[in-house]
Amino acid sequence: MDLSLTRKKFFLLGVGAQKAGTSWLYQQLQKRQDVDFGFLKEYHIHDAMHIPRLACFRTRGSQWSNPSNWLRLRTHRRQRFFQKPDRYYDYFQWLLKRSWPNKQIQLTGDITPSYSALSHEVLTTIKQEFAKRDIIVLPVFIMRDPIERIISSQRMKLRKQKIRSSDAEIKALRLLAKKRPERIRIRSDYAHTLRSLNQSFGLDECHVGIFETLFKKESHAQLCDYLRIPYQEPAWNEHVNVSATNTLIPEDLLYELGAWQRPAYEAACQALPSTNFSEVWPTASRWCT
Repeated sequence: MDLSLTRKKFFLLGVGAQKAGTSWLYQQLQKRQDVDFGFLKEYHIHDAMHIPRLACFRTRGSQWSNPSNWLRLRTHRRQRFFQKPDRYYDYFQWLLKRSWPNKQIQLTGDITPSYSALSHEVLTTIKQEFAKRDIIVLPVFIMRDPIERIISSQRMKLRKQKIRSSDAEIKALRLLAKKRPERIRIRSDYAHTLRSLNQSFGLDECHVGIFETLFKKESHAQLCDYLRIPYQEPAWNEHVNVSATNTLIPEDLLYELGAWQRPAYEAACQALPSTNFSEVWPTASRWCT
């Protein structure tokens, strides 16, 4: 760790990917005495303001005609960020500056997976706004086998609808592979995310990780070092948003998903040339090539 940076304050900008362990990572970091993410994991500010497909996050929970929303302090705070974007940056500056009797906060952040769709111009603005406040932005992008990520995401969506049928899962995946909807595309475009990070920060200044190795001591130690915080043993056995299944995905469907996700797989291979993807991503390495 560079000792010249120990007096600095840092902001973790989590840009995805969805279903790639970001909730687990948030829980492990939020437990620490030197980290404070504030009142949310996913603030959904920049995506709501700059990505038309995700503008729904701007009004989510803000319908004041619904009595259940009246006392939602989090909703009120988010709306204030939209009304005056400077408040977003000032809020995290305040988190880093406020006094605690037994804490010294070094790191705060916003881990919103759909920030993966942000342009390099928006990422550059985020970087510059925090720089004005003497805060260094540390982008973190965790990729997962793109085929497995889509399968897991769709499974979670079905389970929220109380649907646990293997036939229903396969039917839904076939429809996705056929239609390739934008809601999936913008969260699976690893090439776009990596390009935007490179243009705004430089990939050498970002932490680009792999979900499949996220739960290993060496990987967590590297991430802690990148975030300028001492290594602390996380709760390895703690599971968050797990959606395991015994559903056997037909090979013709895997072929279709592989054809769709080939650009994401190729972008990951190019960004991490020393990674053995045939080992860490066996599904994608077979069906995306």
